[in-house]
Amino acid sequence: MGILKNGKIMRKRRRLNKYMFIRTMPNVGVHILLIIGSFLMILPFMWMIISSFKPNLDIISVDFRLFSPNWTLDNYKKVISEMPLGRSYFNSLVIATTVTVSTVFSSSAAGFLFSKLKFWGRDALFFLVLGSVMIPPQIVLIPLYLMVSRLHLVNSYPGLIIPFLINAFGVFLMRQFIYGIPTELIEAARVDGASDWKIYFRVILPLVKPAIAVVGILTFLWTYDEFLWPLVVVNKTEMMTLPLVLGRYAMAEGGVVAGASMATTTLVLIPILIVYAFFQRYFVKGISMTGMKG
Repeated sequence: MGILKNGKIMRKRRRLNKYMFIRTMPNVGVHILLIIGSFLMILPFMWMIISSFKPNLDIISVDFRLFSPNWTLDNYKKVISEMPLGRSYFNSLVIATTVTVSTVFSSSAAGFLFSKLKFWGRDALFFLVLGSVMIPPQIVLIPLYLMVSRLHLVNSYPGLIIPFLINAFGVFLMRQFIYGIPTELIEAARVDGASDWKIYFRVILPLVKPAIAVVGILTFLWTYDEFLWPLVVVNKTEMMTLPLVLGRYAMAEGGVVAGASMATTTLVLIPILIVYAFFQRYFVKGISMTGMKG
């Protein structure tokens, strides 16, 4: 009897193991595809960083080599000595940080306004804000420049910052996220005597940290990488941002400084990587949860 009982147990274990193997096979395939896709996405960045330590001839050579035997720091020395990177870093960080803080505040406040507060014309105003997302920025480029010029804000921080203080996409994203917060929490806070501003700061903001991370990272990335608007409104070297300095440097050198371009791009990406490393947990959570908001 003991032998038969042990045999039944072994057969059940084998069936269970076979069932678990069949269940996990699709997950293994998905993970393999994700690993391959991640590698293909990271490969260009790896090649850029590695190439920043190569001589120009090795980068543009027909014989492709991922690793070069001629490692050098000349590209970084050339960039640091010939480009105003310190001032450009300062300009880009000041502009991107100011715009990000303003966008996060305005988007979360407007999202709370459009999702939880009732007033006449709320939906019409929201659709008007949402419609502005569909307007290409190139259409308003000339009118915006004329306004900035008449206000004497050319070649200044306000001229680079003010047009981007409010972001319609951020308002939409925060509105969708805040819409999913139970209204009972807000009503309970009102019963306790909390004003709308206190509800916003004490109830809404702590619950929307993932969405704030999403809006903050995307806004910082867009503003930090902005090239067209600084190109239009800035003509002084001391006010240039990093993308503008990189573009003008490449044109001044005839576009053949591959190694220096790789080194400059690597240096430009450092703040973005630092910001994402600190907030990526909230960023991924916010992206996944925003899609479930009604």
